[in-house]
Amino acid sequence: MPMGKEKKPRRKKTSPADAIALPPIAHDIRDRLGDSEAWLVGGAVRDLILGRPVADIDVVLHGSGIDAARRVADSLGAAFYPLDAERGIGRVILTRNGMRYTLDFAAMRGSTITEDLALRDFTVNAIAVPLAGSAQPIDPLSGERDARGGILRACSPVSIEQDPVRAVRAIRLATQLGFRIEKQTKEQARAGAAMLGRISAERIRDEFFRILAGRKVAAAVFSLESLGLLRAILPETAGLAGKTQDGGPDGELWEHTLSALEKFETVCELLAGEPGALRAADPAMGLALSRLGRFRSALADHLAEPLSDERPLRGLIFLAAILHDAAKPETRSVNALDEVHYLGHEQLGAEWTLRRTAAMRFSNNECEYAAGIVRHHLRPLLLQSSPPVTRRAVFRYFRGTGPCGVGVGLFFLADTLATPRPATDAQANWRNAVETVHGLLEGYFERPEEMIRPTPLLTGNDLIRMFDLTPGPQIGELLDALREAQAAGEVGTREEAVALVERGLGRR
Repeated sequence: MPMGKEKKPRRKKTSPADAIALPPIAHDIRDRLGDSEAWLVGGAVRDLILGRPVADIDVVLHGSGIDAARRVADSLGAAFYPLDAERGIGRVILTRNGMRYTLDFAAMRGSTITEDLALRDFTVNAIAVPLAGSAQPIDPLSGERDARGGILRACSPVSIEQDPVRAVRAIRLATQLGFRIEKQTKEQARAGAAMLGRISAERIRDEFFRILAGRKVAAAVFSLESLGLLRAILPETAGLAGKTQDGGPDGELWEHTLSALEKFETVCELLAGEPGALRAADPAMGLALSRLGRFRSALADHLAEPLSDERPLRGLIFLAAILHDAAKPETRSVNALDEVHYLGHEQLGAEWTLRRTAAMRFSNNECEYAAGIVRHHLRPLLLQSSPPVTRRAVFRYFRGTGPCGVGVGLFFLADTLATPRPATDAQANWRNAVETVHGLLEGYFERPEEMIRPTPLLTGNDLIRMFDLTPGPQIGELLDALREAQAAGEVGTREEAVALVERGLGRR
């Protein structure tokens, strides 16, 4: 060894035989299960190997997973749900030190843990760690090697055939973990597209929504389409690829749809997440952040709000974004001047979205929300031509869009960025779009009692009593006109409200 140089200590390589340090919550589970033989399995072990945070924990054990989950929930004072009675799976929801944990307990498949692991989806999820003892991993399929190598590999040649929803899961895991899908596994996933029809709508919905609610949605949706999976999940997208948006060679609807997804993720990151330096340095993003940044906390809460079963609005907007132009091929027309139009595509697209989300067993509120995004996605264009947005315009906008108004505004920003325009036009268009959304968000988050939901100055009973009217549509029309005048700032007192009604009735 040359003088003057010290030999650097060689980094110890972690081998599959090394013990895995379990998180404190795993020790709590072990203590509550007593003498029951149980193992930590699946994504939790994978994430521990990769140094990722662990919040979803799967435990397999001999006996009933439902009984074990109930016992753990009772002991920890947590919520318990019988997730799947037929397969003996119970769920525990626990919050500790500000972190929310989902603990799933399942009965072991097969007579040994090795047999159970062989029946799992991918090798990176087929690693088990005993909750009691030395925490030595059981890894019969070399899942740790694949995890460290960033490879997603099916546990067997029939893994996806046995459960075709695993094809969708493969895309989700590969995209969100940054893994490469091994060639044979990718072919299994491609073949799995034709088998999704035998899977319950709820299971497909849940796996697909986990993509929509995660990161890198555009990349995942591109992969789903490339393997034929997206058309199996959303048949309405079949007409997008290869169709031009404006009659030109560079306007493919599919490319625009992917771009809109990508831009919406950027908008969410900027206005409801943690904007990176690169985003903030971009002129367009800098403008948006400077004008809309004060709404970031409110937008983060809004997008995380669930309508049903803890599915956040953000994921529903992504679903609507995939379908927002799906009806364009069906409505395409060319006039005498060779101008291409897609008249009514938003209405037809909303009908398709409503039908598809219902078939996927989303709740009624979720169906209406997603369809509303598609139906109204062009509505901000009506306001964009003459900013700033007036109080009356804000009132009419939210009266028309209802609960999806904020989502429509955010997606409008993404759709604007994803629509090709000459540079000078694009800059002016973007400024107008940002100002339009600024006016809408200001009304919704900061001045709702003034501009969106003004306190009624008169009631229907007042109108009947004061003006000798009979109950009927006229009462509703007068109240709507009064609310709009209040929102516009034209009426502020009860006397002014009475005068407005008198004019509406032609009595003054």
